[in-house]
Amino acid sequence: MNHEGRTVPLGMFDTLMDARAALSIARADAARGIFVPPAQHRAARKAEAEQAVAEGMTLREWSEKWLAALEANPDRSKGTIVAYRSVLKNHVLPQLGDVRLIDLTTDLVAEHLAALARLPSKRHAGARRNGIAPNSAIVLRSCINAAVKARAGGLQTFSFPEVPKHRRVRPEDAQGDVATPDEVRALTEAMPEHLRIAVPLAAWCALRMGEVLGLQRRDLEHLEDPDRATLHVRRQWNSQAGALTPPKADSARSIAIPAALLPDLAHHLDTFTGPQAADPVVCGPRGTRVSQSTLDRHWREARDKAGRPGFHFHSLRHTGLSAYAVQGATLAELLYRGGHTDVTVALRYQHASAARDRALTKRLSQQIAL
Repeated sequence: MNHEGRTVPLGMFDTLMDARAALSIARADAARGIFVPPAQHRAARKAEAEQAVAEGMTLREWSEKWLAALEANPDRSKGTIVAYRSVLKNHVLPQLGDVRLIDLTTDLVAEHLAALARLPSKRHAGARRNGIAPNSAIVLRSCINAAVKARAGGLQTFSFPEVPKHRRVRPEDAQGDVATPDEVRALTEAMPEHLRIAVPLAAWCALRMGEVLGLQRRDLEHLEDPDRATLHVRRQWNSQAGALTPPKADSARSIAIPAALLPDLAHHLDTFTGPQAADPVVCGPRGTRVSQSTLDRHWREARDKAGRPGFHFHSLRHTGLSAYAVQGATLAELLYRGGHTDVTVALRYQHASAARDRALTKRLSQQIAL
């Protein structure tokens, strides 16, 4: 059929009579100005079907696509992706997973986050807040923003609700988050003998708990030579994944081990650590890997015995980096030893260095005063 100066196919027909009937109908529609080419009809029906499928996408289905894309990105930390998946699985998808993306509303997300905020803290009984809602908000915001960017499920815009900022759940330590060398020794001695080495490693090598638990025999080199003794941070124990994963993004590093730590470290390796290169340094009495919950339980008991009941294991790292700063470490050196990528985090330790500089300058002034 000729339509608007071009030949338009009407389709395939079984008989000549059917073809003539279709042509007559098409010409009549064209005369009335309502003719639509069959190909255009098919394209419209296909687009409607695709839109229906797209708009049927749920938050659960999109979250899997989103996480898969993150996993395929080599610049993304595996530990972060494991944490995202855990938050979605435990705190978001049970309630919102079957909601279509186009049905998500600001009020619906706000109500869900408010319900999470009202849950009691499992780790800190009696705490006024838990860390669930802020973490869930971070992950959910990223997931939804990615959906908007990809136009997933027909979602073209979304206004994320205002949420409370992440606030400290754990009670503050009245004595601060830095221990003296004597207190570190007391905390060490209060631990079970096979776990004692975890304390000075965390303090004087500035390690996170996961990094301590991820250490293997092969990560400790040249222990017989104080001038060459080196600790390599190559992995961490990720409690959420239940497996060893690369350390926190851009925090793999090789650092010098203080000579004062070497005798205790050598004794521990000879007494408790297995002989194989991949055997865990911090281990159970039979050389088996220690879980984070087990180490944390013994740590809580030890800090009570040592007279620092509110002192967190992570504060050992603060202790070591603060002491390192006092020795005159530069900002770059602090960033490297601590495995930090955020300059503002490392700057907190330079305050200790600045205070030390002020005290020494005051003493210098007294000596040079005329």
